[in-house]
Order: sequence, then structure tokens, then C-alpha cells
Amino acid sequence: MTDGSAATRHGWGLWLRLTLYAGMLPPLVVVPLGIGRTPTAVACVVGGLVLCIAAAAWPRSRSAVANAIAGSRVLRGIDALLWNVAIVLAVGEVVLAVAGRFVSTPLLATPNASAHEHIEQARRDVLAYFGRDTGNARGYTDIEPRSDVSDTVRIVALGDSFAYGIVGYEKNFLTRLEAKLGARIGRPVEVLNLGLPGLQPTDYLQMLADEAMPLHPDLVLVCLFAGNDFMRVGDATPFDARNWRLLGFARRLQRYAAERGRGPDRIAAKVDPPKGWRATPQGFSPEAYLELATKYVPLLRRERDASVQSAIDDTLAIVAEIAALAAPTPIAVAVLPTELQVNPELRASALTQLQLRDQDVDLDTPARETRLHLDGRGIAVIDLLPALSAAERDGNVYATRDSHWNERGNEVAAEFLAATLESAVRRIAATKQAPTSDTGRVQPGR
Repeated sequence: MTDGSAATRHGWGLWLRLTLYAGMLPPLVVVPLGIGRTPTAVACVVGGLVLCIAAAAWPRSRSAVANAIAGSRVLRGIDALLWNVAIVLAVGEVVLAVAGRFVSTPLLATPNASAHEHIEQARRDVLAYFGRDTGNARGYTDIEPRSDVSDTVRIVALGDSFAYGIVGYEKNFLTRLEAKLGARIGRPVEVLNLGLPGLQPTDYLQMLADEAMPLHPDLVLVCLFAGNDFMRVGDATPFDARNWRLLGFARRLQRYAAERGRGPDRIAAKVDPPKGWRATPQGFSPEAYLELATKYVPLLRRERDASVQSAIDDTLAIVAEIAALAAPTPIAVAVLPTELQVNPELRASALTQLQLRDQDVDLDTPARETRLHLDGRGIAVIDLLPALSAAERDGNVYATRDSHWNERGNEVAAEFLAATLESAVRRIAATKQAPTSDTGRVQPGR
């Protein structure tokens, strides 16, 4: 076969396919197989595309490549295999994207491999540092979920270190919320604490799809910290194939099947309350804690930078995605204030260091922005700032130079949340028929 006939046979279609392979293979190989990180995949994609374009523009190399593929059964087989893989991935991406527009299910949620890795790393760090006695089998500061919740209102709480807490299981505000709500409505209430230190809103979205929704909650409570949660958003990159819908769908389907295969009593072995953990008594040094507090001031500025406002908007857009993914299960968003908002002495020190005045900041910004973005979506927004500020006048509600609530702060937060959520939980409880035994008596909950 001559150079001309090979070039005529393959034409530019071959180079379009080679260019497609150059863009497809690095995301499939580099990050998923642990060969490198996203920047490495990006560099490989860029390098491959440049090489393909340069080779295609040079007639001699174009003919040489075409002849080599035409004359090799192995290369033709690889070409056919890659082309079919590309078609399957492209069709799968389109079909799942369209299906996701019309069907609300966690299985069709857009995957975020970096968020998944972040969650698993946080779980490993908790178990490695604090030990399994501080939490349940999955690293959360909670006992295991009940196997029978037919007469129980189940609330799943998503959050970061605030939800994980520094006061241990018994004093954690989510544990206290469970007891307080149960006492208020006279029915069993289960609040599952899925908080892990270091998580962020993109992680909450991923965790909702992977772990929260398979637990069939009656209400999803998003604990949104008015500090880090409004300052960082981890986007999924297409340069990691695990973020492609088809591959993400297959991985999530496998996890759901494994979850179902464990049976209803799969995690009933451990029922003792976890020991929990406590912050070190001294907390941060005064200088380090003041530096931490000043990082949150830009969120409260009346005249905010465009980048700060963009981060707030991105965070609340993710919360809207959480609500859409959870539907028809209702969600509530609890905005947890920073100590900077609650403690006037700390705030005065931070503003003095930044040469700002009280009138330069608006303490209500996080909750107000949250209400503004979520208004009309049927999402309850609960601002804990008034309750904690009022309680702060009678004593500290945050641990000493730690940024998290102490036991008193947890109790104040639990009481306020219970009072706010009571009516919604009563409505949910009214829709759940308590099961009866053979004698017709209502079976007691835990």
C-alpha cells in the first residue's frame, strides 16, 4: 500500500480519532490508577494534543502513521477498541446527563472523585488519630443507625468539625437534638451525625448521594459553618475519569448494591455510645487564634470583594444542589456562626488588627445571604447567631481559643434547633404509621 493510498483511506478521520484518544486516555489512566494527580493528567492531555496536531500538520509524519496503522493488525485492533470505548463513554455521558435532568436520584448525581477522596481521607484521619472507640464503624461521632425506623423520624445531618464536635457523643448538639426532639413530639427521633473534620459543601453533596440518601432520611439537616464553608468550593475536574457520569454511576451502583447486600442488621453489632474526644484545654495560642478569626472578617464586610461574594454564591449554589438531590425529602440549613460573630471581645481585637470599625461589618451576612439564595426553594434556613449571641452574655459558648462550641454552646444550639424544627418533625411523624405487634400494641422505639 502506498503512502498516498493509506492517507486517502484513513484521511483526517484517523487524526481526529488520535486527537480524541490523546484527550481521553490521560483522565482514564493517570489519576484513577494513582500514577499522578490532576495537573499530571492535564499536562499529558495538552502534550498529546500538541503532538497530534503537529504530526498531522506534517505530511510525511501523517503518511507514516497512517501506513503503520493500516499495516498492523494489532494497531488496528487498538484503534477499534479505543473508538468503541469512546463511543460508549460519550453516549453514556449524554444519556445519564439527560436522565439526571428528569429523574432525581442520587445514582444520577454528578460524581466528584476529589470530594469522595477527601471524605475517605477525613474518615481515615479520624479513625487513625482518635481510634474506633471515639465513633462508630464509619468514623462518625455517633452510634450505629437503627435497623428498624418504621416508627421513627430519621434526620441525617451533614457537616464538618462542628458536627463532629469537640465535646464527645453525649454532649454533641446533634445527640442532644435527637433527645430533645423525641421528648417534644413524643415519638422516637434519630439524628444520624455524618460530620467529619475538614469537610466542605462539595463533600456534603457527595456524601448525600453516597451515604445519606441510602439511609432513607425523613429530613436532611445541612450544618453550614459561617466560616470555612463559605470560603472554599472544590470543583470536580473532567481530567479525572472518575468524575465522568458513566464511570461514577457504575461505582455508585456497586456501592449501593454492597450496602443493600449487608442486610438490615448489617451494622447493629456496636451499640455502645462512642467515647468521643475533647479539644486540648489550651486551644490555640492567643496570636494564632486571633489570626484565624481575622480570616473570617472578609465574609462579614459590608463592601465585599468580588472573589468573596463569588465564593458565597458558589457555596449556596451547592446547597441548592443538595436540596434538589434530596427531593422530595425536605432539607433544613442551619447556619452555624463563627465566634467572631458571637464574641464582641474577639471581634473588637480582629477589627482593630485590620483597622476596621464595627460599622464596616455586618454580622448577619452569612444567614441573610443563605436566605436570599434559597428563598422560594422550600428550604428552611435556621440562623443560630441570635441564640448563641444571647447566651454568650451569660458565659462563653465557644471553647477557649478553639473556634468550636463548648458543652454549653452545644446545648444552646440543640435547644434552639429543637424548638425551630419541632413543627416540621411533628408533620413528618404524623405521616409515619407506627407499627403494631400481633397484640395490637405499638412497638416501642429505641
